[in-house]
Amino acid sequence: MRIDRLIGKWGGWGKRRTRERFEAGEIFVNGLCMEDRAYEVGKFDRVEIGGAIVQARTRRRLILNKPAGVVSATTDAEHQTVIDLIKEEWASELHLAGRLDRFTTGLMILTNDSAFSESFTEPEKKVGKRYLVTVNGDIEPAVVSSFEKGMWFAKEQVTTAPAIVELLSENQCRLTIYEGKHHQIKRMFARFDLKVTALHREAIGHIELPDDLAAGQWREVD
Repeated sequence: MRIDRLIGKWGGWGKRRTRERFEAGEIFVNGLCMEDRAYEVGKFDRVEIGGAIVQARTRRRLILNKPAGVVSATTDAEHQTVIDLIKEEWASELHLAGRLDRFTTGLMILTNDSAFSESFTEPEKKVGKRYLVTVNGDIEPAVVSSFEKGMWFAKEQVTTAPAIVELLSENQCRLTIYEGKHHQIKRMFARFDLKVTALHREAIGHIELPDDLAAGQWREVD
C-alpha cells in the first residue's frame, strides 16, 4: 500500500491534511524521515507519525520439532496443532511452510513472511527435504535404484525428481526428495511392499533440525 494512503486511512484524513504531515517531516519509516508519499510500504516496515505507531509488525520465522500426534494445521477441532505448541500472542499470525502428516515427526517451518515460506514451498525452487525413514523390511538395491531414477505417480501424472538415498541399515535410510506429494514417501516404499514404520524430517533445504531442539519445542531463526 502507498504510504500516503496508509497514513490517511490511519488518521481518517483527506489528501490535503495527509500531505501536510509529510511536508512537516512527521512521517518516519524504519526510523528514517519519509518524504515520498508514493512509497510502497511493506508489511514489516515500521511506520510512525508524530511519535505514534501506525504499523509495527514483526517478521517471524520459526522452526519447530513436531511430535507424533500433532496436526500440521493452524486450527483443528479434534487434535492439537503445531500452532497450539507456540504459546505466544502472535502465534495466530503464522502459517506453515509445508506440512507433515499427523504421525510423522520432525522439522517444520512456521512464519508470517510469505516470501520466506514460498522460498521453500514453490515447486520450481526444487528444495530438498531430508527424512530419516524406517521400514518393515529390507531396502533392496532395486528400491534405491528406482528412487534415484525417479518414480511415476499416476495420480498426479508426474515423475518424481531423482531422490538421494543413504542406506543406514537393512531397513533404515536417509531419503531426500524434492516434491511434497500426498504421502509421497509411504507410497514410494509401498511400490516394493514395504511399510514405513517411522518417518522423521531432519532438514528442509539449508535448514537443519538442531539436535538440542526437543520434540514440541520451537525457536526463531534468521
